[in-house]
Amino acid sequence: MGVAMAMLAAAAIGPYSGASVDNLLDTPNLELQSLWTARAEGLARLSTGAQVVEIDGQTALQTGDGFRLVVSIAAASGHCRLDVVCTAPNRGTDSFFVDLNGERLPQLLVPPVGRIGMTSITVPMPAEGKADIVLSLREGPGSRILSASLSRIAPSTVLPPMLASLRSQRPRLLLNRACLEQLRSTASTPKIQAIYTPPKSLRKPPKYRPGKRNGSAFRRLGDHVLAYMITPVPRDLDAIMEWLEMATTYGDVGVDLDAEYFMEGIALAYDWLHGELPADLRQRLGVRIAELCGELYTASLAGKTGGGHSFQQNHYWFAHLALTLGAAALVGDNPVADQWLAWSWDRFERIALSFSTDGGFHEGPAYWDFSMPTLYMYVDLYESLTGRGVPGMDAGLAGQGTFRIHHVLPGLHESAPLEDTKVHIKTSSPALYRWEAQRFSNPVLQGAAACLSRGPSSSKLALLWYDEELNPAANPLARIPLAQHYPDIDTAFARTSWDADATYAAFVCRPLGGHRYAELCDRFGIGGTGHNHPAQGHFLLFGRGEVLAADPGYTYKKETRNHNTILVDGKGQYGDGEMWPRPQPGRAHITAFAHKNDMVVVTGDATSAYPAELGLRRFERTLVVAGPDLALVYDRLGADAPRTFSWLLHHWGESTPEGNDRVLAVGDARCRLHPLGTGELSVSEQTYRPQFIHPTRDLTPENADIALVQYDTAPLEQATIAMAISIGDATAPPEPPVSIPCTNGVAIVLDDALIAIRTGPGPMQIAPTSGPALTSSARVVVATRRSGPAPAVLEVE
Repeated sequence: MGVAMAMLAAAAIGPYSGASVDNLLDTPNLELQSLWTARAEGLARLSTGAQVVEIDGQTALQTGDGFRLVVSIAAASGHCRLDVVCTAPNRGTDSFFVDLNGERLPQLLVPPVGRIGMTSITVPMPAEGKADIVLSLREGPGSRILSASLSRIAPSTVLPPMLASLRSQRPRLLLNRACLEQLRSTASTPKIQAIYTPPKSLRKPPKYRPGKRNGSAFRRLGDHVLAYMITPVPRDLDAIMEWLEMATTYGDVGVDLDAEYFMEGIALAYDWLHGELPADLRQRLGVRIAELCGELYTASLAGKTGGGHSFQQNHYWFAHLALTLGAAALVGDNPVADQWLAWSWDRFERIALSFSTDGGFHEGPAYWDFSMPTLYMYVDLYESLTGRGVPGMDAGLAGQGTFRIHHVLPGLHESAPLEDTKVHIKTSSPALYRWEAQRFSNPVLQGAAACLSRGPSSSKLALLWYDEELNPAANPLARIPLAQHYPDIDTAFARTSWDADATYAAFVCRPLGGHRYAELCDRFGIGGTGHNHPAQGHFLLFGRGEVLAADPGYTYKKETRNHNTILVDGKGQYGDGEMWPRPQPGRAHITAFAHKNDMVVVTGDATSAYPAELGLRRFERTLVVAGPDLALVYDRLGADAPRTFSWLLHHWGESTPEGNDRVLAVGDARCRLHPLGTGELSVSEQTYRPQFIHPTRDLTPENADIALVQYDTAPLEQATIAMAISIGDATAPPEPPVSIPCTNGVAIVLDDALIAIRTGPGPMQIAPTSGPALTSSARVVVATRRSGPAPAVLEVE
C-alpha cells in the first residue's frame, strides 16, 4: 500500500484534460449545462410499469414489467448527457434501451450491479425543438432508479489540439515529408532490407458483412500505402483506391477494437495520400471518417467506448486511438475535427497519468504484443501533433521492451504464458523494441530486436520506428539482467543464463492490475483488470528446454486452481471463477527479491488475495533458484481454524510416483517434486481441461488437457510446505536433494548447490556435505559453485 501511494503522490497534470491521478475522472474542460433533473417521485410521474420503493433509507423507482420512462424536453442541437443514479440486483436486469424521437441509440444504459452508482449515456440532439427520450427495459425488471438528469455538454478547447504549422501539412500522421524522403533514399540499403520487405500485392477488398466484425481487414492497409509512397507503382495505387472505395460503403464498425482496425487503415490513407486521392473519393472518405469519429466521440463522452473508463485496458486504448487518427486526419477539412482531437488528447492523458511507473504491464505478454503498437502510436501522435511531451509517462515507457524480453523462455522461441496469453506464444515484434530504442537511444534494445527477429517485416511500423543511426550493442542479451523485479505489477523473472539449456522462473504476487492501478480503481470505481488471473503466489518454471511448472494461459473461466499456488479448503482467491476478473480488495505483494549470478530468491505475501471468509491468516511463499538444477518453494501458511491447504503444480508431461515424490517427464526434460519433512502431505494427481471456450469464440489449445499434481495437508491452523524441485533430463534424471544438518533452519544440497531457510529465532548453523560450516543470520542462504574453489553465496534477510 505504501509503495502504491508513493507512486500516486507525484501527480503530473495533463494540459488538455486538466486531470491528474488526484482527479482522474474530472472533466474540467467539459461544461455541463443542466436541462432537466428528477428524483424517484418525479420519475414515477413520467413512467409506466414502475413503483416507488425505499432502498437503504433512500427513495427509488423500481422497474417492473413493461417499464417505460418518457422525458420530453426542448433542447438545442448538440450533445447531451443522460445521467442516471441506479442499481441492478443481477446481470439479468442491468441494461436499458434508450430511444431518441423513436430511433434507438446504439449504446445501452447499464446500471452497476449490487451497488448504487451513476451510469451515463450521450444523447446526440439532431436539431432544435422538442425531443422525446425514452428509457425501456432491455432485460428483466427489478433495477432501481434513484434520480436522473439531462445536461447539455459544452466542451471548451483550452489549447489548440494541433500545431499551427501542421494544419496544412500532409502527411502528418506518424510521418512527415522529411521522414518520407529519408525512407525513399534508404529503402534499398542493406540495413533497411534486413528489417523490412514490402508487402505482397493487395487482394480484393472484402464487402461489408452486417452483424460481423469488419474492420480488421483494413488494419494493414497502411502498410501498403507506405510501400507505395516509398516506391510508387500505379497498379498498387489502383488497388489501394479500390479498398478506399469499398471503405466508403461500410456500415457500422462499433466503437471498440473493430473501429480502430478500420480507422487505422482509412485515416492513414486519407492523410498520406491526401493530394493523390480524387476529390470525390477524398470527400466521401472524409464523410465516412467523420461519421465514425462522431460515433466514437458520442460514446466516449459517456464512457461507452471500448474499455469504458478502464484507462489501463487495451480496449480503451484502441477506441480512443481510432478517434485520434480520424480527427487528426480531418483537421483542416472538417470544422468539428478540432473538438474531436482535443477530446482524444483528454482521453490519452488519463492513460498516461495512470500508466504503471515500473516499466511493466499487467495484462501479460500476449496483450503487451497486441496493445503496445496502439499505445506507441498514440504517444507518437500526441507528441508530434501537439509539440508537447506525454505527461508523467516516460518512467513507465522506459523498460517496456526489457519487460517483454523477460517473458522469453530459454531458446528464444516462445514466451511464458502469463495472464491471458495462449500457450506457445512466440516472441514479440522487433518493431516494438525498436520504438523504445529510438525513443530512449537504447542500443541494448536495438541489438535485442535483431537477436529476436524472425526476419524482415512488411509492417509500416518496422520502418517508422527504426533508427538507422543507433548502433546496436554487441551481445545485447548479456547486458539485460538475468533476474529482475517489477515492483508495481509485482512480477519477478529469473534465468540462470541466456543459454538455451538455462533454467527460468517467473513469479507473480500482486493486486489485480498492479499496485498503482489497483489504488486508482479503488479510489475512482473504475476497472480494467479483466485479463488478470486470480493467481497470486503463482510461479512458472522452465528447464532443459521444457516448461516444467506450467500455466494453461488464456482461459475464459479464470480459476486459482489453474495455477501453481495454494487453495484453502479447495477454494481460491478474489476473482476466482470470473471470466473477466474485476478490481479486488486484495493487496498481495512481493516482500523480498535478491539475485546473484545464477541464484535468485523472491518472497511474496499473498494472504490478502483470498476472501476473508476463507480465514487465511498467512500465505508467505519463497521461491529459490540455486543454479540450473535445484529450486525450492517454501510456504508458510496459517488460518483462523484448521484448514486444508492444497499445493498445486501443473505440467504437460508424464508423472512417475516414487513414494511421495513425483518425477515429471516433459519431452526430454525431467523434474522431481520432493516434499521435505515438514509435515504429512497426501498427494493426488488428475488431468483436466480448463475453460477455454467463450460464448463467441474458442481458444482451446492443442494441448488443452493439463496435468495437476496436488499435495494436501491435513486440516491445520499452521502449516509449512517445503517442496524441493530438482531438474535433469532423460540421460541424467534428477535425484532428490540431500537434507543436511541445519540449526534453526532447513537446508538441502544437490551437487554444488545449497539452499537453507531459517525457521528459528537464532542464526543458522549449516553443515554442508563438504567444505566448512556456514553460520548466517539471514532468512535465506543460497550457494553454488560453478567455477573456482570458493562457492558464490547469496544471503537474503
